[in-house]
Amino acid sequence: MIRPAKHLDLNSCVLRAASILLSKLQATRVCKYSDLRANLTVLGDDTDVTFVNAVHLLFLLGRVDYHPQTDSLEYIQPGKAS
Repeated sequence: MIRPAKHLDLNSCVLRAASILLSKLQATRVCKYSDLRANLTVLGDDTDVTFVNAVHLLFLLGRVDYHPQTDSLEYIQPGKAS
């Protein structure tokens, strides 16, 4: 969930997961889907659900682009269109 609630665990929320993924993508520019997923093991049991939602959030914000041929995600710099 993006909307904060009283019982929201800030250590495993979508915003934290998206920030972890974004920092990895900024450093590498292009990263395989499975390698990105491996970066979220710090979230514990919620990794599976949170990863997909974090990737969706970054895609909707226009920060990542998916390449199905290589099964990888590419970081898109703000202000630049591909």
